[in-house]
Amino acid sequence: MRIYTCEQMREIERNANKGGMSYIKMMENAGEACAEKAYGIINRADKKNMSVCVLCGNGKNGGDGFVIARCLCKKGVRVGVVLVCGEPKAEEAAEMYSLLKDLPVEISDLSSSAGESFGMIMSSDVIIDCIFGIGFKGEMRGAAAELVKDINSMNKTVISVDIPSGLEGDSGKVTGAHISANYTLAVSCKKPVHVLKPASDYCGKVFVINIGFGNKCYEIDGGCAFLSADNKFVKDALLQREADSNKGDFGRVLCICGSKTMQGAAVLCAEAAVKSGAGLVTCAFPESAYCAIAPKLTEPLMMPLDDDGGFFGAGAEKPILDFLKKCSAVVIGCGIGVNENTEKIVCSVIENAECPIIIDADGINALSKNINILKTAKAQVILTPHPGEMARLTGLSVSEIQKKRIETTRAFSSLSGAVVVLKGCNTVVASPDSAVCINPTGNAGMATGGSGDMLAGMIASFCAQGMSAQSAAVCGAYLHGLCGDELAKKTSMRALTPSAMIDYLPRLFSKFENKG
Repeated sequence: MRIYTCEQMREIERNANKGGMSYIKMMENAGEACAEKAYGIINRADKKNMSVCVLCGNGKNGGDGFVIARCLCKKGVRVGVVLVCGEPKAEEAAEMYSLLKDLPVEISDLSSSAGESFGMIMSSDVIIDCIFGIGFKGEMRGAAAELVKDINSMNKTVISVDIPSGLEGDSGKVTGAHISANYTLAVSCKKPVHVLKPASDYCGKVFVINIGFGNKCYEIDGGCAFLSADNKFVKDALLQREADSNKGDFGRVLCICGSKTMQGAAVLCAEAAVKSGAGLVTCAFPESAYCAIAPKLTEPLMMPLDDDGGFFGAGAEKPILDFLKKCSAVVIGCGIGVNENTEKIVCSVIENAECPIIIDADGINALSKNINILKTAKAQVILTPHPGEMARLTGLSVSEIQKKRIETTRAFSSLSGAVVVLKGCNTVVASPDSAVCINPTGNAGMATGGSGDMLAGMIASFCAQGMSAQSAAVCGAYLHGLCGDELAKKTSMRALTPSAMIDYLPRLFSKFENKG
């Protein structure tokens, strides 16, 4: 799904206007399409007995609302309109407002008849929010702010047109009073607010409403702001298995993970790789961790290596490099610790591997002193840092990174040549060609040790099965988050664990398979 900023949306509209669609026609098309969708959303057998209240601002979003009110009225729905900010100021909106005067639509002005307006809202079954649109900035104040607070406390179905009023279109921030919608009808395309948390939580279910723009209208400088994965993207990316397949068809993953004190990292990474579909998985770990790791791994092959105080020893490097020659993907870093030996092994893998390299956790910390080595890689590198690790890579503070997650990830990907997966709320996946994807799945219950190990194993598995690095990273982040979301609903967010998520993966993948 392509995401466009509010300014890009204005450019798309300008392109449509140049192509022969007037702004008044755009408003008419948007209102009609939204009315049709809203009519379908109203979940009651006898829609004609439903009462709908349309809240209209004085701008173009309010103009859409006037069209919606007119269209619903013509369908026989009882419709009232509340002018939240007075009569319309936008020329197109004023014209649409004038068309209501000959229809049985009750109109109330909040500024002059607050009691009447509130009564109309209270008596309605459905509220359609058309107060503010993509031009809104700052915080909602005054009577409008008090009104939306009251609406949020009512047990009403609320449908927002384009953006829930009080939220900024380009931001995931929530700073003041705002509508909490059950449904949002995104006109023409999704905007950042529809996917960025926490604002996206107040959009409800989002539908993209086609208003007749041709594909050429979306050809703008710089392209879309970013992409957002969805079920369709993932289903298309996951390769379906042929009947005559064998394990060699689905790749070999090498997991260079774990230490004497962090055995779980190796187990979680390898198990996630297995249950994400890799044909063969080998787990390489320091020999002293064998007794802890071996009982927990059934499907993966085990490769105990030279040990130095519970960590990989210098003698581990050669067998790793030899084994890499027959691998389809390698993941390194989960729980390996940072010392002279692990730093050398990480650098050697980067310089010699001819298959995709997924670098996580201590692998990232190990190369943070020498990020230029990434440019020597023969194969595509995928980095999966959390904000703290990203800080070590970039020299920025965690606070600076969190304020500009998209920009920072895009810049470092371009600088390093690696696909970068910045974990956290709305995980960002950036490629060296500047393509950016924002992940819409996941929850706070996943903020626990081992969650990143699972993700690294999933991405490595997808790479081994033939996905591109970008697709593997996007699918990994999306399915990892979706697994956490579904399991949290079935059990508990508070008690969510990576091992439980890995056990749930087979049920999750079943939803994306063609079963004839």
